[in-house]
Amino acid sequence: MGVLILTAVAEVVRDPTLTLADGYWIGPLPWTPLGVGLVISGATVVVVFGTASAWLQKGVIRRAVTMLASALAACWWFVALLPPPRGAYCPDCLAPVPDPLTYAYSLPEVALAGLILPAMLIGAMALTTAPQRPRGR
Repeated sequence: MGVLILTAVAEVVRDPTLTLADGYWIGPLPWTPLGVGLVISGATVVVVFGTASAWLQKGVIRRAVTMLASALAACWWFVALLPPPRGAYCPDCLAPVPDPLTYAYSLPEVALAGLILPAMLIGAMALTTAPQRPRGR
């Protein structure tokens, strides 16, 4: 996220009439794709390993929350890996290939709601510990 924020701020510093959102959309190469790739891969790693970590701990609520959040992240990846829609018929053109990074860059609000926020929730569930009851004799 830091790379994306810094590139957006750099664009705003160059042209003060821009907003941070404008700076995001102008984002220079290679920094913006690098930032998007780091965010998407980091969120995916947190979803996978955070879900496993949360499932190893006790708690039905923890497991239910992480299951729902990981299902939402899996749905995001399913949609991101669908082939993009085709335009006009072109017999000599190559078939379009799925590109999750372009999908995340083009629809940042969908990436935030479908992958990043679930990863944050799963990470919080994995890092918190269930309260321990004292054992009676």
